[in-house]
Amino acid sequence: MSTQAIQPIDVKPIETKLTILRARAEQIQVTDQTSYAAACQIVLDGRAEVKAIGFVLDPGIESAKSHLDTLRNQKKGFVDQITPITAIAERKAEEWKAEERRKAEAEQRRINEERRIEAARVAEIERKERERIAAEERKQREKEIEAQRKAGEIGKREAAKQAKEAAEAQERERQRAAEDAKTAAANVQEVTVKPSVPVVAGIKGRRNWKFRVTAASLVPRMFLMPDEVAIGAMVRNVKDKSKAEAACPGIEVYSEESI
Repeated sequence: MSTQAIQPIDVKPIETKLTILRARAEQIQVTDQTSYAAACQIVLDGRAEVKAIGFVLDPGIESAKSHLDTLRNQKKGFVDQITPITAIAERKAEEWKAEERRKAEAEQRRINEERRIEAARVAEIERKERERIAAEERKQREKEIEAQRKAGEIGKREAAKQAKEAAEAQERERQRAAEDAKTAAANVQEVTVKPSVPVVAGIKGRRNWKFRVTAASLVPRMFLMPDEVAIGAMVRNVKDKSKAEAACPGIEVYSEESI
């Protein structure tokens, strides 16, 4: 490979032509067929200048590309040797880390399940105790009502009414106790068990969450997106605003002129 220094290229002629071309483009006003043709000629002159610039600079670019490709190939050769080496260690580390995470998650489930069982047990004990107390209070109230009836303080109808109210109060307390027990059993503060994976400087140790679609028909609309490639192909094929918008409601079809 040649080691000769790259000779600088005189680009002043190119800069002069570009200055003139820019002035022509900025000064022209397209108002009729003649000026339209003149504007198009500026475009053609610009495209021709691009080719002319290529004749001047492309040889140097090709030389630089050749040198760059050589360096890239050398780098790739070394990197291709390193990548499978690190992949071996990476796979083994990831497998161990995944196993540690699995163990931690299993331990977390076990602990939380025990906590839920214990919470349910305690809640059941409290529920039964509240039912017992409610039943005792009802019996005590019924005794008081019967004593009042015998003493002539209240009549038979009033006694029956108050006895019914005592029974209803017991039932309300029973229902509240059942609801409170259900809530207490459900509202258990869960613990988190972290895997015993050390932090290694330079290793991020991130966890990548991914997904696969198993039933496309069940995916909510908010997670769907239009097939813009298919829509674009249809619009270009139809070449008609009304027909394309009718074929695909929800889009606005427009065209842009180019020369």
